[in-house]
Amino acid sequence: MKSEVVRRRLLVVAVLAVAAGLLVLPVALSPVRLNDSWWIDWVWLDQFAGQLRNGVIYPRWLPMSHGGLGSPVFYYYPPLAFYAGSIFVLVGLPVYCALIATFFAAYLLSGVGMYLWLRDEARWPLLGALVYVLAPYHACDFYLRGALAESLAAAILPFVMWGVARIKQGTRDGFAIAAASYAALIGSHLPLALLASLFLIGPYALIHVRKSPHRLLRVGGALATGVALAAVYLLPALMLEPYRDTVKLWEYPNLQPQNWTFWNQPMSKAYFAMLAIGVALAIPSLAFALIGRSRWAAFALLCVLLGIGLVPIFWTVPLLRSVQFPFRILTLAEFGLATAVASAALGPALGSLVLFPVLLVEFVNAVPGSENLSMQMLVQLHPDVPENLPPGPRPYGWPSRWALALAAEHPGGTVVNGTTIDTVFYFPGWQVRCRGQPVSPFPDPQTRLLAYRGQSCTRALGLTRPEKGGIAISLLGLLALVGAALRSRASVKPAVADSSSLT
Repeated sequence: MKSEVVRRRLLVVAVLAVAAGLLVLPVALSPVRLNDSWWIDWVWLDQFAGQLRNGVIYPRWLPMSHGGLGSPVFYYYPPLAFYAGSIFVLVGLPVYCALIATFFAAYLLSGVGMYLWLRDEARWPLLGALVYVLAPYHACDFYLRGALAESLAAAILPFVMWGVARIKQGTRDGFAIAAASYAALIGSHLPLALLASLFLIGPYALIHVRKSPHRLLRVGGALATGVALAAVYLLPALMLEPYRDTVKLWEYPNLQPQNWTFWNQPMSKAYFAMLAIGVALAIPSLAFALIGRSRWAAFALLCVLLGIGLVPIFWTVPLLRSVQFPFRILTLAEFGLATAVASAALGPALGSLVLFPVLLVEFVNAVPGSENLSMQMLVQLHPDVPENLPPGPRPYGWPSRWALALAAEHPGGTVVNGTTIDTVFYFPGWQVRCRGQPVSPFPDPQTRLLAYRGQSCTRALGLTRPEKGGIAISLLGLLALVGAALRSRASVKPAVADSSSLT
């Protein structure tokens, strides 16, 4: 019986791995993509993996960005996807190949997580897992957007729901699963973590666990522990916000979610793609909601309507304005539809998904833009996005051509009236010592480069107060997680497990 369970698990993983491999194969065989976020992923992963190779445990400052002036990217951006990508770089893959391998891992992980969530919730868990893997917004994130972090977050989301469901069922391991996966969700992609918390994780817990205050408290404790575990990233990202230039980012019309609306959005290629994805998800969701009375399908349909901007005022609500793109909620629509499909009769479940392969073919054959970049430019200059530059008036460009021009104008440090203007951008983490004595650095008013009074000085990145606070809180969260895991292990009786609960 035990060997049968192992064989069944291996078969599930093998099927999902084949699906993931087939999905990434077209990109692996096609020319290098530098459209949308693909070039950003390359620039960031190249430096993140290099820092890890040099012994930096948590790389936050990327020293080669902007032509060598540097960027505090991972003081603000969640790092988990780039830790995952770095594994492939450190074992010898080129950076671009490592990106494709990370997307493969995210595809596979999303299927495994969805299978675990559906195993005790639906009659066709493997079918539901395949639907989630093959769903069109997943493909859009990979082929069209290169959204590495969001793809990993979509893969982690089912594990959070599985953990909450385990708490609902009264199992001891649910707390640790929910806490660790929720921390990973936050550490992968904050906008999706916010949307999932507000519209999926929180409502599911309130609906299904409200009659058991003790278990509802455990869910809350698990999510709070997850936030604590993620504090090493989250606290600096929130508290150091004044030291980067996000004003222009939030003023940019295409990055305001209320502008991605069905009513006034011009039919650009990007919006048309999201509308097509919405239609592909809405048709089966509507069918299952009306015919099968599926609440999960109704939830998916609601997410689709919000994702295509049918109710633009919804995205003007505080917090929701920060998600940038309303179509991010389509991940939740895919989750709801996959759950509905896995619970339905097999024939209608398969027949309702005919639009998925059509869209997949369209995305595979889409000719990606290059953002006027080349691989040679990435290697030599490591261009980067403008929102992590120090605050100040400057032309907005994506990537920041202003920063690249500034780097060309300042190939070496300059000294003016005893003040050194260094060749890196200012950030509060910099510590400067002149003749063994600490001096206070400041941003040069004209360039926002690091400046200080003195010559022949040394600089190094130190821990800021938010970093220290985040580390302390995360250590407390880790202690809580270890304690929960030990209590779970101690409570397991040495009895033979029922094989039906494992398949």
